[in-house]
Amino acid sequence: MAKNKPFKKLATKQTPHFSIPELINYEIRKPAFSFHDIQYQGDLCLTKCDDTNKALIVDKLLKLSQLTWKQIDSSPKDTYGYEHIPYTKFIVTLPATVTRETTLLVFRFSHTGRIAGYRLKDILHVVAVSTTHSLY
Repeated sequence: MAKNKPFKKLATKQTPHFSIPELINYEIRKPAFSFHDIQYQGDLCLTKCDDTNKALIVDKLLKLSQLTWKQIDSSPKDTYGYEHIPYTKFIVTLPATVTRETTLLVFRFSHTGRIAGYRLKDILHVVAVSTTHSLY
C-alpha cells in the first residue's frame, strides 16, 4: 500500500442481516398423502383390503386431493369431511409415531370403511385403513 493514500471506502449493502421466512397458509393448500407410517402387511394396512375397497380408498383420496384443507374442514363427515378421534379412543395398536397427545382424523370411504391418519402441515399421514375392524 502506498504511503499517504486514503483507504477506499466500501459501499454498504442495504440488505437485512436476517430474513423472515414467508408464512405458508396450509389451510388453502391441497392435501398430500403419506403411507410411510402404516404398518406394511399388518391388519390395518391397505394390502389387506380387497380390490373393491382399494378402489374406494383411491377414489376417496383422489377426491380429497382436489379440495383444499379449508374445504375438507368445512365438509360433513359423510362426504369429504372427517371426525377428530383422540388416540385414547382407539382399540387397535397404532404405530409408534402416533403419541397419546395425537388426535387422529378419520375419513369414511364406505359404509364401514375408515381411513385414519394425522395431519402435519398439508400432509395426511395415513396410519390405519379398516374395512371390517372397528378402529375405535
